[in-house]
Amino acid sequence: MSNEERLLRAAERRDLTQGPITKKILLFSLPIIFGNLFQQLYNVVDSVVVGNFAADGTHCLAAVNASFAIMMVFNALYMGVSMGANIVISQYKGAKDAKKLEESMTTTFLISMLAGLFITVVGFICAKPMLRMLGTPADILDDAALYIRIIFAGTCGNVVYNNMNGMVQGLGDAKWPMYALIISSIANILLDLLFVCAFHWDVAGVALATILAHILSGCLMLRRQSTGVYGAKINFRHLRIDGGIAKHILRLGLPSALQNMCFAGGSLIIQTFSNRFGTEFIAANSMLMKIDGFVLLPMMGFGTAITTFVGQNIGAGDVERTNKGIHSALLLSAGVTVFLSVILYFTCSSITLIFGANANSRHMAAQGIRFVCFFYVFYSFQNTLSGALRGAGAALTSALCSIGSTLVRVPLSWLLAALPLNRALDAAVAAGQFADRAAAEAAKVGFEHYIGIFQTWGWSMLAGLLLILPCYLFGRWREKGVTEQAKSIGK
Repeated sequence: MSNEERLLRAAERRDLTQGPITKKILLFSLPIIFGNLFQQLYNVVDSVVVGNFAADGTHCLAAVNASFAIMMVFNALYMGVSMGANIVISQYKGAKDAKKLEESMTTTFLISMLAGLFITVVGFICAKPMLRMLGTPADILDDAALYIRIIFAGTCGNVVYNNMNGMVQGLGDAKWPMYALIISSIANILLDLLFVCAFHWDVAGVALATILAHILSGCLMLRRQSTGVYGAKINFRHLRIDGGIAKHILRLGLPSALQNMCFAGGSLIIQTFSNRFGTEFIAANSMLMKIDGFVLLPMMGFGTAITTFVGQNIGAGDVERTNKGIHSALLLSAGVTVFLSVILYFTCSSITLIFGANANSRHMAAQGIRFVCFFYVFYSFQNTLSGALRGAGAALTSALCSIGSTLVRVPLSWLLAALPLNRALDAAVAAGQFADRAAAEAAKVGFEHYIGIFQTWGWSMLAGLLLILPCYLFGRWREKGVTEQAKSIGK
């Protein structure tokens, strides 16, 4: 087979406007899922290594997790650009506009680098004050600040990878982002073991390993797109931001950024509630989030795939194929999610053993996981429908529904966890058992109410589905997507 024939076949595989729908979505989703699997390994390996090999595993595990919500707030900025790029590029791909594709890729690269530099400077300076504001326990404050500052120092590597990922997925290629993540994840594991087990750098070691792996993945993706195999590439000789395309990317990406920032903001508030339950609970919450991340991988993969699928087919003006693709993605995502939820429910206690935390932390994590397992299927539907709306250009509608589910979670966390804890502490002090609240907290009075933090995650998944379902069923997002794409191409 000649090189031209190979390139033609590769282009056909990346074209989601033709061919069997379910097969196309599944084949496009699988590399995304496997790629996300290795991306999830970044934080999980960090947690497993420090939990098992650091001098104080539970302490270090809590320190690594304490900064998670803060990182989410800043990451939301460049993740929004990445999502906007995915939508715009997939629509230009469907419309067969090569010139706009190259301009979009160049503009995306410059915007993302500016966002990365901003995050690096502000995040590094504000790391410790933000941790203090969240009420991070004093015994893990210094290690948590060290970890997050090192992560922020390497932000640009992660920014480059994520935005290149959004670009090439919009072009229909899900395999190369997976390859980059596999290579960088293996590097991360080896560096974690070297820095923690051999050099004994503990929290600093896993942070340094993570940013070096991020830089590696970003370089790999830059190299791939520079070959020109996609029919368009970043024009480094004439780097400039196209105002019209930048506006289009930001219009579609900022709702996703706002959505992620609101979710992260809600997580910050919930983190302040969580911190009151002590270091052991923070470690338990870390385990739940890491395990939860693996269960969400297929849902996120199908959600990303349907965003690209809808974007390309809306760009081509094929509404009927768009609808069939959404239905296929819903069935695929729900089926996989139910299967994983059943397995996780019965194995979660054994899974928590790999983190090396103490028995009390593992018990709390297993309780939370068993509750959340009943709600994952709702999130699978919400995530797929949200991806479909984003792909059609209705990014704001999708974002508002997700924001709504976050707004539900914050007051629920207060009602189900913080308020019962306060009442238990006050009752103990009023009964004369303790001199003040600080003494009661030191004795862990009322700490059994930590389960309320976990319960709010499940209820927010259901709320997200109830919010987005009527928008999908009765909204005019299909017609709006076709109309706005036609206007964009005509400019």
